[in-house]
Amino acid sequence: MASKTTGVIRPNDHTVSSNGQAVFRRHDLSEVNLALFNDVKSTRTILRDSLRKIGFRPLNTKIVGVLGNLRSAVRQDGIDMLILEADRQPQAVHDLVRAIRSGTLGSNPFLVISIVTWRPDKERIVSFLKAGADDVIVMPASVGFASERVDSLIDNRHKFVVTTKYLGPDRRLRSRTTVDELGTILVPNGLRFKTMGDESAKPNGARLRRIGRVVDDHRLRRMTVRLEALSGQLESAFREQPDARPEAEDMRELPELVSQIALLARDGGRMKAAELIASLRAVMQAIEGAAEMHANMFALLQVYGQALLALQRGDKAASELVVRAVRTAAKVVGDRTRRESGVMVNAAIRI
Repeated sequence: MASKTTGVIRPNDHTVSSNGQAVFRRHDLSEVNLALFNDVKSTRTILRDSLRKIGFRPLNTKIVGVLGNLRSAVRQDGIDMLILEADRQPQAVHDLVRAIRSGTLGSNPFLVISIVTWRPDKERIVSFLKAGADDVIVMPASVGFASERVDSLIDNRHKFVVTTKYLGPDRRLRSRTTVDELGTILVPNGLRFKTMGDESAKPNGARLRRIGRVVDDHRLRRMTVRLEALSGQLESAFREQPDARPEAEDMRELPELVSQIALLARDGGRMKAAELIASLRAVMQAIEGAAEMHANMFALLQVYGQALLALQRGDKAASELVVRAVRTAAKVVGDRTRRESGVMVNAAIRI
């Protein structure tokens, strides 16, 4: 697509009249493919007319009133922006946003998503943002205000950040982002591509795959860091109170982390760590099957985290040393655990 001209806005090109007032638009939205989900008939006409006044063409606006049909539309691709009215089914809309961001619904996890609500409920608004939505607009809102929010998603959309459980716009305080070694990701933006002709924002297959690999790399690093930290916390807790029982939430998170790390490392093909991953899973299985928990078990998991981080950073010399330490530690811990508890630990723990 050729770049669009961005000169002085002329009234006959980029203005609409609403209640006798001119609403200036910085961008031509006529080529944008928009999908609107609205399951409330009483507000559907209001939203449809507002979108038309903002500049979206009715011909390119798909209005859906059933979530199943919306999921089908997302799977078919071709949508540049998604607007979701969330008042009647807030949890379902929240889950749909999460599904898109996680990549389980549709091929573009970076789709521009705005939520519309008529209820200024802070907790609900925060939950939509935590699901990965780009914006939440509380209605009623003027056409000019809504137009400015769309312009902001074109000109100043937040870069994305990846954590163990989140993919979406980065809204962290600047002080936190400056110490983050992974930083943020500039993701494709179909809305910007259609309005400005910015080829770097085009969400084509090759770009989506490339950015997807970056996302997986970031998530793998975050999960490995979390594995190391959580294992260290559990080790310290057991050393202080050997007879204590670990928190149920921690013991649910630990195998989930190991499983996700193994999946990302295998699917991405970016880490030559097959032996280490297989050993890590075996150790996790041994821990889950042990009659008693010991601090050394979690110390061993922490060393695995350190080894994986060394591999991810490309520190070959350090990673080889840590891998050798893991093998030695596994044998020592396996022997010690059997002596202390009198229970046979899964033999797979002995690498």
